[in-house]
Amino acid sequence: MAISTYKKEGQDYFRVYVQARGKVDTSLRVQRKKTSIETLKEAQKIERKLFKAVIEEVAKLEGRGLTWGEIVDRWEIKAKVGHLGDRFQDAQYRNAHFNRLNRYTKRWWHRRASDLTKGDGRQVLNEAKENGAGTGLLKNIKSSVNVIFNWALEEKYIIGVSSSPVEGLIVAKKEEKVPKILTLEEVRTLLRRANEDENLWYPIWSFAISTGMRSGELMALQWRDIDLEKGIITVSKSYNNSRRIIKCTKAGYWRSVPISDDLKGLILKLKETNPKPDEYVLERHYAWTNGQAGAILRNYLKDIGIDKEVVFHTLRACFATHLLSAGVDQATVMKIGGWRDIKTFQIYVRLAGIEVHGATNALNVMPKFEAGHTGKVFNFQSYMGRS
Repeated sequence: MAISTYKKEGQDYFRVYVQARGKVDTSLRVQRKKTSIETLKEAQKIERKLFKAVIEEVAKLEGRGLTWGEIVDRWEIKAKVGHLGDRFQDAQYRNAHFNRLNRYTKRWWHRRASDLTKGDGRQVLNEAKENGAGTGLLKNIKSSVNVIFNWALEEKYIIGVSSSPVEGLIVAKKEEKVPKILTLEEVRTLLRRANEDENLWYPIWSFAISTGMRSGELMALQWRDIDLEKGIITVSKSYNNSRRIIKCTKAGYWRSVPISDDLKGLILKLKETNPKPDEYVLERHYAWTNGQAGAILRNYLKDIGIDKEVVFHTLRACFATHLLSAGVDQATVMKIGGWRDIKTFQIYVRLAGIEVHGATNALNVMPKFEAGHTGKVFNFQSYMGRS
């Protein structure tokens, strides 16, 4: 810090110059100066004010002074421009994190991130729970805080702490609910009625159920990907709705899907328009590319008498579950559908019941009566009338 004097047009003035260096990064330096000060008292007052300002600026640059809101804003900017990878460049995925934090950690917005403690983390989770947040949402809030806070630690925007304020906080286990899928008869009803009604979604629903392909994979399907002679569809790409680009599949690798006889008939009808190899097989309806596929499927099912809370991805679940129930081995279904996570796939195995089918027959404990039996037996006719 320094206060010096100088003359200007014959009059004495004071000049203030201050600087501060980083405590962790000593190459970091912040400077401030002020001239044309008329009195020493005023210069001393300005010197104290400027020194406080440079100290705060250095602290911010080193990470000790950045607020939680500033950290989140920096993360969003980096994510938008692609510095954090394709996953966070996806607007839907990125916005889910940002909106969650903006809603549930708003009380932290103007607090220094390095001052946040486990107590602050527990308070945020408790308030969210009191306002109706379920276990799944609480885990998502934790995940969002950890993602941004850990990123800031790696980038040295936050120093002096080693973990996020929600790291290690326990959230009760999420109660697993049985996924709602369509029975085989309901699937047949859906496709039969959609065909009769000439519903524009009939080809899309048919492909989804017959191949297990994800929505984005179906959008990216081109005629060059279908080999009718070999009876194979090559799935190697997916359409990203939010970014409007073609990218790799979710699993990151290509796979082959066999064409069933039913699907082959539909493909031949679609191909009557003599499409070019680079044309898309399925019409990209506005509602499909704008995230309304689930709502349209639910509404149509309800119109034909099937009232179930399903989503478009349910058709992929139907593909897996009904193939497993028909006796197709687990490894084959996973390979065709592009599932890599065995834990996720076990949901469909349990839905199909293939691992336990017939196991209880070994008990063989209930009474059996042969022809000519004259002993007393249970009276089923009077059973329901008993109190």
